[in-house]
Amino acid sequence: MIRIGLGTSGLGAVRFAVPPLDVAGQLLFLRSHAPGWLQPAWRARATDVLVEQGLGLLAVVGARGTDFLLPEPDGFQPGLDGALHRLATTPAARVRYDLADAFAADMDAGSGRRPPRVYVQALERGEDHFAHRLADEMERFWRAALAREWPGIRTRLEADVAERASAVAHHGLADTLSRLAHNLEWREGTLTVHLPPGVPFEKSVDADGLVLMPSVFTPRAVVKTADLPGAPDPRTPQILYPAGPAECPVPSGELIGATRATILAELSQPRSTSEIAQRVHLSPATVSYHLQILHRAGIVTRRRRSHHVLYQRL
Repeated sequence: MIRIGLGTSGLGAVRFAVPPLDVAGQLLFLRSHAPGWLQPAWRARATDVLVEQGLGLLAVVGARGTDFLLPEPDGFQPGLDGALHRLATTPAARVRYDLADAFAADMDAGSGRRPPRVYVQALERGEDHFAHRLADEMERFWRAALAREWPGIRTRLEADVAERASAVAHHGLADTLSRLAHNLEWREGTLTVHLPPGVPFEKSVDADGLVLMPSVFTPRAVVKTADLPGAPDPRTPQILYPAGPAECPVPSGELIGATRATILAELSQPRSTSEIAQRVHLSPATVSYHLQILHRAGIVTRRRRSHHVLYQRL
């Protein structure tokens, strides 16, 4: 089990986050460690993208659940570009610290194992190069494997957080924490994450805060980061928990296509062209082009508010 002691000050700094980059990290890790948690289509997509894009280093590091691969979210919904920048500029000491932990068995002379060649070759060029290459491969993986599905996933995650916020208002934070997953338990200032039977691992840390992140992949609570004292560039403990069910129906067909379906998923409420562009990681010009087609087809409405034109699907 893993125990995270929060106390009064730490409990007051508990927050939720929906970071897009973390969804990619979860997919990479579970593909190797818990493939049964993933739908076959997701497993196949992750594998195909890694092979087709030639993302050998990411495949190796992502499978180990290396902490620095997924930077601590700096807000409720951090931007993809900002997260990739933080990954690329991870301090060298943190890179060494996380890799030593993730690849400890490969480095043990008596284990008979050797680190993968792609890992050794990348690390020989230094920690800065290693981090920059991983950021590049992670971006390529995210855009190929998840960009099209992200609006629907985000809608589900945001709906879950809204539901948890309502539960906090009605029942309190302590009760809500215990109800996030069947293997979470809050008692006397400590949040305990119970591990699967037969996993002989124990860890206890004290923290000044906690980041909770709903996941569409994991059926149980999973500790993503829980640094021990002395870790370089320490992060706030982070826990994944299973998101509740929610649907985000998206029209499909020749008229819609993948890009327009992605845009439509954002239009459950009125949004401007620039706001949509930021959320779906497309240029405003591209979004405007597709919105005009959708408007002419009678699929979305538009109205002016102050200096902005707002679009919404019917």
